[in-house]
Amino acid sequence: MTGGTGGLRFARPAFFAVLLAGLAARAGAAPADEALAKARDLRLAGSAEWLRLGHWKPRLGRGYASDAAREGFFLSPAGEVDPEAELAAMIAALYDPAPGPAPEPPRCRFPARAAWLIERLDLDRASLPPADCSKYEDWRRLMDPSAVSLIFASAYLNNPASMFGHTFLRLERSKIGESERLLDNTLNFAAETGEDGGALFAVKGLLGLYPGKYSVRPYYMMVQQYNNIESRDLWEYRLALSTSAVARLAAHAWELGQATFPYYFFSKNCSYQLMPALEAVLPERSLMPGSPAIVAPVDTVNAALASPGLVATVQYRPSHETTMRQRRGLLRSAELAAADAFRRGRPEEGDRLMADLAPERRALILDAAQDYVLYKEGYGPDAPDAVRELERSILTRRAKLGVSALEAPRPPWAAPPDEGHLRKRLHVGAGARNGGGFSELAWRPGYHDLLDRPRGYVPGAGIEGLSWRLRYDGDERRAYVRDLRLVEVLSIPPWDSWTRKPAWTVGTGLDTAFESGRPASDALIYEGHVGAGLAAEFAGRANVYALAAAEGAAGAVLREGWRVGGSLRSGAAVQVSERLRALLEGGLSAQPFGDKTPNHRLRLGLNWASTRDRAARVEFLLRGRHREGGLYAVLYH
Repeated sequence: MTGGTGGLRFARPAFFAVLLAGLAARAGAAPADEALAKARDLRLAGSAEWLRLGHWKPRLGRGYASDAAREGFFLSPAGEVDPEAELAAMIAALYDPAPGPAPEPPRCRFPARAAWLIERLDLDRASLPPADCSKYEDWRRLMDPSAVSLIFASAYLNNPASMFGHTFLRLERSKIGESERLLDNTLNFAAETGEDGGALFAVKGLLGLYPGKYSVRPYYMMVQQYNNIESRDLWEYRLALSTSAVARLAAHAWELGQATFPYYFFSKNCSYQLMPALEAVLPERSLMPGSPAIVAPVDTVNAALASPGLVATVQYRPSHETTMRQRRGLLRSAELAAADAFRRGRPEEGDRLMADLAPERRALILDAAQDYVLYKEGYGPDAPDAVRELERSILTRRAKLGVSALEAPRPPWAAPPDEGHLRKRLHVGAGARNGGGFSELAWRPGYHDLLDRPRGYVPGAGIEGLSWRLRYDGDERRAYVRDLRLVEVLSIPPWDSWTRKPAWTVGTGLDTAFESGRPASDALIYEGHVGAGLAAEFAGRANVYALAAAEGAAGAVLREGWRVGGSLRSGAAVQVSERLRALLEGGLSAQPFGDKTPNHRLRLGLNWASTRDRAARVEFLLRGRHREGGLYAVLYH
């Protein structure tokens, strides 16, 4: 009896504890149900704000689908395709005191969603179960965001994934000055490609087989990578965001850090994914509607500028190489010899050459020499001791002068990317060939060639891809493909004894073998070439280049069906006036293997840019016995 009585005493408090827990659960369930009912009445699941927070977009037919993978970004098993199910799961999680095994409660994992729901449903935060969001709050205090800038890094031709530039966001801290912006943080989206390269890298990138991730990194690390190591100029577009919008973006950045998105090189890439992130905190704006087939970094810059009042200011941050070349350009002949002596490790010779110069000129010489040392070795983490000693020799002399560094002038060609012509190009026109006539329609999704108006683009760089030309021959009354180029790159940086950058070219795609003597409509071949050489610049207006190239082609029109050989190519791109640009290029070929028919050619082009996105173009071509000339209207869009 005694034991039974003890059990009864124990059972009563346990019973009341279970009862209280049940009542608490019901009390929690009731507010959650009420909140969900209110959300349904307000149709929040279909609102632009909620759809953008989950990166949902309408699917073909009906329903929605998010670009983000379900794992890590959605609470509902159907959240990836069902915004309403995810909204219900999020509301339930707000009221659940034990939301599950995840490291953090949903309110802390998804602070932007939680804050928006609490605001729209007018929920009393005090009535919600407590949640330990200390990890997020510590991160938020570290970020300390007060403003946002869209950063554009210019094209980097040494990496196929960066040939068209790159964009990312800078989250500016409130407690630092404008001169300390290197201490800001950035929000970046990039593919996780591992060690892949070559064809595998290209195929997986085109098919979206790489996972894309958002990451937050200090701005000084991005400047080190892009500005210093890769020698890419940066353009900083500060956005006119309200304090609340900046706060929402920081909260959404925390959410995005847990998400994975498929990465497509041409469409849903590093630049495109910044737009949905901004749209999530700017529901009143539509920066990049739909899912464009091709998105280049400059497109996101233009999208921001096209949204009225979104861009407040634009700042230019030249690359280390740009600064070095501009500062060196201030040196006179004898001063340049002194800088050469210092950079080559001959300080006694440098001291002798600049002994009679004023301190300001000596400082300029030493600064230029130090620029070179940094350019060649100084930004690497493992610079040899000899390089460090060379640096020490220059910096010791510089410190004794006690004068400020002379600011390098901004190069005349440096213009923000939004001042360049738009990426896509359509041209229509007509011409004559060997006594007959033709009409032509051509389209290029991107990006730029040496005959286009150069402002806003990297000097001496032509990058084109997936371009094609269709022709209709008036005599033969036949339409045919004139060419279809998968990629065509020509880089002609002027040779410089400090930077030592060669000129080079690579290209492949369909072309018409005019030299074969066959009708152009029956002379299509597949061609590829790669070459290298040197280039020079004259008077800031003309770029001249010479290349040696290996070439190969295959097609039924060729004897034996193929040919392999080489060519010597040269050309000159000249800015005749502000609007008129000329390009003369030619090549002498030798085809020792396969079809030995020579493929000599000469081309002259004139481009008159009436406005940024309108031009008229005249072109003449000699190729074997083929002669043609054409007049074209050009529209960039």
